[in-house]
Amino acid sequence: MPKLATPALQTFIDGWENYQQLLLTALRPLTDEQMALKPAPHQWAVWQIASHMAGARMYWFHDFLKECDPALRDHFRVAQTTVPGLSLIDAGWEDDERRPRTAAEVVDAFERTWAAISGCFARWTPAELKVTYRRKLRTGGEQVRSREWVIWHLIEHELHHGGEISNILGSNGMAAPDL
Repeated sequence: MPKLATPALQTFIDGWENYQQLLLTALRPLTDEQMALKPAPHQWAVWQIASHMAGARMYWFHDFLKECDPALRDHFRVAQTTVPGLSLIDAGWEDDERRPRTAAEVVDAFERTWAAISGCFARWTPAELKVTYRRKLRTGGEQVRSREWVIWHLIEHELHHGGEISNILGSNGMAAPDL
């Protein structure tokens, strides 16, 4: 677990890392067929949900906070998308159904993104957590968020989507993350 520059966050970051390990323990042994399970035909498969979770880390840490290696962000980009009208700038692994991701790829993505973002946790001081960033939206608006908001948002995002994965696996008689 990363040693933090902001000790008050330690419990939350340790919990997030533990949650990730529980999720990866459930994902690691899945076959391609199991990764393709969906709760309904029009909803995302396990591989898409997990890809979205890992890719969101790079959206927020690289695209928004300007942290982490651009090569890691590019790792999640796709050459084509199966989502009508979705720009390739906004597309990630989950948006190309012609290229399902394996359990090994998804686990690697979580581990690589965790290594990248945990370096930020080790470096950021309490004052630096309050720093805000502005980003112009293609719709014309503007998004303003602090580093601490991004951390919380990613935790809640992963709790939500991890629950979806747990539900899909459990509904299909497989070991769900022991959350």
